[in-house]
Amino acid sequence: MNVLARRLLPTLIPLVLTACAGTTPRPIAPLAPPPAPTSVDTVQDVNMSPKLARPAPPADFWGEMRDSFAMPGCEADPQVMAWARTYTKLPNRFEQQVNEVLPLIVYAHKSAMKHSVAGEFALLPWVESQYRHVPGVKNRPAGMWQIMPQTAHTLGLRVDKNYDERLDITKSTESVMSMMRRYYDDLGDWRLVDVAYNAGEFGLKKTIDKHGGPSDDEGLPDVPMKANTKEHLVKLMAIACIVRDPGRFNVQLPKQDRDDALQVVKVDSPQSLAQAAKQSGLSMNDLRDFNPAFRTTKATVTSTLLLPKTAADQYNLGPVDPVADVPAASDDDEDMAPTKAASKATKTAKTTKGLKSGKAVAKAVPASSKKDDAKLIVYKVNNGESLWTIARRHQVSVEQLMKWNDLDTASVKPGQVLKLTASR
Repeated sequence: MNVLARRLLPTLIPLVLTACAGTTPRPIAPLAPPPAPTSVDTVQDVNMSPKLARPAPPADFWGEMRDSFAMPGCEADPQVMAWARTYTKLPNRFEQQVNEVLPLIVYAHKSAMKHSVAGEFALLPWVESQYRHVPGVKNRPAGMWQIMPQTAHTLGLRVDKNYDERLDITKSTESVMSMMRRYYDDLGDWRLVDVAYNAGEFGLKKTIDKHGGPSDDEGLPDVPMKANTKEHLVKLMAIACIVRDPGRFNVQLPKQDRDDALQVVKVDSPQSLAQAAKQSGLSMNDLRDFNPAFRTTKATVTSTLLLPKTAADQYNLGPVDPVADVPAASDDDEDMAPTKAASKATKTAKTTKGLKSGKAVAKAVPASSKKDDAKLIVYKVNNGESLWTIARRHQVSVEQLMKWNDLDTASVKPGQVLKLTASR
C-alpha cells in the first residue's frame, strides 16, 4: 500500500459506514411460481384444416336428413299439413311402409348429398311411386322415379326389351339427382325444381318469363301451375313435414340398420341371375327387387349388382358351395323350375332331420315359466324368401337372425325353421 492510500484510508472508512447506515434495505421479491403447463387441448393449430374443425355429422340418419332440408316446413301451406295427416292416418301402417323402403330412402339421400341436392328429394319416390319399381309400358313412366321414355333418352338411360335402366336403382338415382342439381343451378329455388320435375323445365321457364319468378314468401311458390303439379309439390313437402316432426303425427321413424345399407358390388365375370342369387344368399325375388332393371330371369349380370350389406359381404366372399341349393325363385320362373325340383328333396330331408332330433321342437316351446324369460318365436321359411326379407318384416337385423340361429351365411331355404328371438 503506498503512502497516499495510507493517509486517505482513515478518512474514507467513516464516510462509507455512515452511508450504509442511512440506506433503507430493499425487500427481496418473492419467487414467482413456475408457469402452469399449457394444456395440449387448448393449443390452437393455425394450420388446422377447416374440415377437421367441423362438428361430427349427426349419428341419427333422420337428424342428418332434417339438416339437409331446404324447402319451407310444415306451416308453408294448410294443404301441406292436410296431406301429412292423410299419410299418417294409420300410424302403424305408415311406420311399416317407411320401414320397408328405408334402405332406398337412405340410398337416395346419399346420392342427393353427393350432388348437393336438397334432402327432400330423397323422399320424392314416395310421391312418385311409393318406391315401387313400376315397369314401363309403351310410353308410360317407369321405375321408382317414374321417368318418361323421352327423359330417359335425354339422361342417357338405356331402355330395351332385356334391360330398362329407368328401373336400375343406382343409375336412375344418379341421373335424377344430377338433373335436379342442373335444375337448381338454372332456377335457384328448390320448390321450382320439383315443379320442373313434374311439369317440365322448359314449360316452367316459359311461365316464369311471362309471369315472373316467385316472391320471397316461405309458402308455395306463387307461379302459375296446374293443379296436379301443385299437389305434387304439396305431397313432397308433406312427407318432409312428417320427417321434420314425426311426434306431431303420432308416428315413430324406424332406425337405420347398417346391415340394410345398399352397396354396389362389382361383378368380375358374367353370371346368371340364379348364380348371383346363390352367391349372395338372396332369393331370386329379393335379388330382382334390388336389381329390377333385368326384365327376364334369364338375364346375364355383367357389371354391377345392388345388394344389402350382408348379401354384399357374402357375395364378395366368392361362390358358395356348388352342392348347396340355389335360392328359390318365383313360381313363374320356368328356367329355375328344374333347380327347385332337384333341391326340394334335400331341403325336406334336412328339415325333417332337424325336427326329429328335437332341436327345432325344443326351440319352439316356451323357454320357461320365469317372468323374465320370453317365448321363443320360430318361423318357417317360405318359398321365395330370404333372411333379409324375414329380418325386415320382423324388424330385426340380419346379423341378429344369423347369431340367434348359428348361421355362417345369410342363405336360408324353404322349410327351414328360424328363431326370431334370442334364447334367455
